[in-house]
Amino acid sequence: MAADWRLILLAGLAATACSKPLTKTEQLAEACFMDQMGTREMCSCMASAASERLDPDVFDMFVTMGTAAPGDDTEDTRRARETAASMTPAQQAQMQAFLTAAVELCGLRM
Repeated sequence: MAADWRLILLAGLAATACSKPLTKTEQLAEACFMDQMGTREMCSCMASAASERLDPDVFDMFVTMGTAAPGDDTEDTRRARETAASMTPAQQAQMQAFLTAAVELCGLRM
């Protein structure tokens, strides 16, 4: 019986390893859910709204910052911090509008 569970576990791990990588939108939704900011549906709503409403550079920054581990100091994280620090007023307004929509439309807790 124990061997049956091992085979099932190995099959599950193999399927996971062979599955396609998550998109940035999916990564953002998963990080949101793991941080307990909302349900999977709320987090998927927020990630889709981010993808649709934010310009590509700001979206990439948001995904990187949202999925980075505490203390992460990779090149991507440093680049995301630089993007955040140099956002134009239009990008800042876009981010604020998106955050408001994430709370109001998706019910996210921020």
